[in-house]
Amino acid sequence: MPLMLFVCTGNICRSPFAERYAAHLYQQVGQTGWEFASAGVGALTGSGIDQFMAAELRARGVDDSGFASRQLTPAVMRTADLIVGMETAHRTYVLEEFPAFVRHTFTLVQLAKAVSAADPHEHGADLVSSIGAYRPRLTDDDDVADPYQRGPEVAARTAEHIAELLDRLIPRLLV
Repeated sequence: MPLMLFVCTGNICRSPFAERYAAHLYQQVGQTGWEFASAGVGALTGSGIDQFMAAELRARGVDDSGFASRQLTPAVMRTADLIVGMETAHRTYVLEEFPAFVRHTFTLVQLAKAVSAADPHEHGADLVSSIGAYRPRLTDDDDVADPYQRGPEVAARTAEHIAELLDRLIPRLLV
């Protein structure tokens, strides 16, 4: 089964929120076939989801239980068909380890831009294939803010940003 891997720093805030929310959206549109996972470049291994990000998931009707953060490793990267970093630094980290993943590694914001710029008639596997050829230039705006230890307001803004991007992406990208 194809796998979308979300990557952030500690794997307790942004990437687990994206993993769980994407799986929830995918299930809501009645699809099966893709799996979603997450890892961190500096994971707080074995930790659960940050309390404020977990609350944001629950507020959206998404289960936050049973999560344990894990370190991004070459073995984890090899399982992914699409790698989605929360910051340009995460994308860079992946590509330094695996330059061959360049057509399958994006920031979340960059992926949203690529999907928006793609042929509106392309969906699913065709779209996943074609977005690798379109690579929007990375900017400072391509990072999703890290809410770690910054309180519930920052967590809410970060969760809303991720949810807004995934609300646009998942129905088109993975169906």
